[in-house]
Amino acid sequence: MSSSTEYHYPVIGRRGTGGIFDRLPIQALEKDHPYQFALFILAFNAIQQRSDAPHVVEEPAATFMEIASIHGKPYVEWAGDRNKDISADYSPTDKKDTNPVPSRFGGYCNHGAVVFPTWHRPYVMLIEQSIGNIAEQLARDIEANNPDENGVWIKAAKELRFPYWDWADKDVPENGLPPVLYKEKVEIVAAGGKKQIVGNPLSFFSYVGGVPSDFSDEKDDTTGQVAYFSKWQKTYRYAYSTPDPEGSHIDLLQKAFKAGAKDLRRRVAHLFTFNDGRKFRDSYAESWDDFSNHTAESKREIDFVNRGSLEGVHDTVHLVTSTSKGGNGHMSYPDYAGFDPIFFLHHSNVDRLWYCLTESPKWLCGNGATPSNWMETGYEHDGEQYPWTQARGTYAQVYNEQLLPDGPLQPFRTGQGDYWTSSQARFLHEQSYPKYYSFPEFEGIKVDQAAATPQERAEARKRVQAYYDFDPQTKAKQVTSHTWKHLPVPSNDDPVVPSDHTVIPHYRTFVVHVKLLEHAYNRSYSFQLHHKGNANSSAQLVGTVTVFARPDQSPCKACAVRREAGSIIRGMIPIPPELIKSIIKSNGGAESGTTFDQTLAHIKGEFVGKLVDATGSELAAAEGGLEGKVPQNRSASRRVTPVQISLVSAAVAEHGKDNARPVYLCDWQHHDGIFNGGWLATHKDSE
Repeated sequence: MSSSTEYHYPVIGRRGTGGIFDRLPIQALEKDHPYQFALFILAFNAIQQRSDAPHVVEEPAATFMEIASIHGKPYVEWAGDRNKDISADYSPTDKKDTNPVPSRFGGYCNHGAVVFPTWHRPYVMLIEQSIGNIAEQLARDIEANNPDENGVWIKAAKELRFPYWDWADKDVPENGLPPVLYKEKVEIVAAGGKKQIVGNPLSFFSYVGGVPSDFSDEKDDTTGQVAYFSKWQKTYRYAYSTPDPEGSHIDLLQKAFKAGAKDLRRRVAHLFTFNDGRKFRDSYAESWDDFSNHTAESKREIDFVNRGSLEGVHDTVHLVTSTSKGGNGHMSYPDYAGFDPIFFLHHSNVDRLWYCLTESPKWLCGNGATPSNWMETGYEHDGEQYPWTQARGTYAQVYNEQLLPDGPLQPFRTGQGDYWTSSQARFLHEQSYPKYYSFPEFEGIKVDQAAATPQERAEARKRVQAYYDFDPQTKAKQVTSHTWKHLPVPSNDDPVVPSDHTVIPHYRTFVVHVKLLEHAYNRSYSFQLHHKGNANSSAQLVGTVTVFARPDQSPCKACAVRREAGSIIRGMIPIPPELIKSIIKSNGGAESGTTFDQTLAHIKGEFVGKLVDATGSELAAAEGGLEGKVPQNRSASRRVTPVQISLVSAAVAEHGKDNARPVYLCDWQHHDGIFNGGWLATHKDSE
């Protein structure tokens, strides 16, 4: 749609603040940087336009209401990118946008595409810029009225960068979310060193001017549970199904998040398990596709070594911070997620992981100063060139629009007036397009400084793997015994084993590969892998892969043919070696004459699969192993059945002379499907 006036608000980050400063963990900002934290809270309250917030004059396009509206609904042009020309042809009343299945997405955000990390980088920079600008105004006012504190507040404001929340930190399985993310009041330092209690802008956001007119309720017809998006005047996490809930139920949120935290940590660790000197895939462009997004558009025959994607891990955080059985909230719906303030701390951490994994100069990957995994202009398959696309379109992009490194990341414009591009969004080092932020040292790595040698780079990657609890050398010593001797591994002279490596005897690492239909349920849903429990291990949730999808309200949304041809969401769930040990031990192991094939059957047989929606309602279920078939009249429809849930394993080789180097995963083997007996429809939407 075109505007009557032309207006562009550039996203320039914290330019003019005297340097590049770190984004800090939110807990560290609160504990160790009291002046920065106070300004952050006050400024965030100001852009949320809270009634008790400081009243400062700021750019209208940089209010929280406007910034949050960019991601999904309302499907309107952002106030910071008004265009006289028809640069975006989306219209909620145009059949070209509403009638296709799935219908065209009317928000600006890019999901399920190679630009997922790059688009969200200037997005977080925008809120960082807005809060920082107001923080400087507040700091100047404080120092003007308190001359004894000159040089304290303005310095803090200039160094302030938007914090991140590391949801895969070591303490999360025990402590869950830090209180600063959900307490409705927070203590900050005030002028003169006094303490002040103020509203906490990280706990929720109240809509300014009322709920946008195109917000709609989402109802589960079977359970009757409703997310009252059209009526809720503020954002919620785990809210009860009522138009006027008492508030977010943090006890449910904490319980769910703690239960899934170990799986999140394992999945983050596996993002860092690529082998030295090898691409993730056949080309660097395909490697970027695998890492960057959950769809993986590039064609391939079979996927033995999928390590998961950054977007895939991100998807699970969206659902687990918002909904479960008995409650629901904004973060689990792409159209509304941007209005929950936790969204931006979440994405600041996603940005940090991207930087640590593929951007750190001479650190975790790449050859020389510029890591090589990148989208390029497309990929090659069987001698044919294919472009990257945004299949579902956005407010600014038509269906299947080609995505290029120098293509526009709308609606974000640079200081020169052009749209940001992925090439500009890439990298944070001093030679890159300026962004004015970095991240703190992590496991001995200062990400804006180069490693001296390939050895130093490799050792750093191993420390990161271990931090997120991927340490096969230690695990092998803890779990390997005579019961594991039937697990096959290649010999040291096998071509798959590097000449300077030695295979760890009788040890394999196991992963479950997951492929789900994105539009199966017309809403967000998850695959959950459960272990039944045995004599040596209690029943437990092993891991989750999430489909973060918006409901499709197009007139022909029931069109099964189009849904079956829709995109596939890929993910992976690492199986803890302790769990593999308990399964092997419970079934006798090598000492009882068990073969490897029998052990694979035992592993599969102790798994249960569930498909659950964002409210926690079970949609379908499956028993692992080959025994038993689901009756045809009770089987889940093909339109919702997972494309693939398979077991995969790899042998582990360690460097022969240097245990400080990361292990090398080799001899990948695909052990076929886990739930071959079929899926039982436990909800009408699966029939």
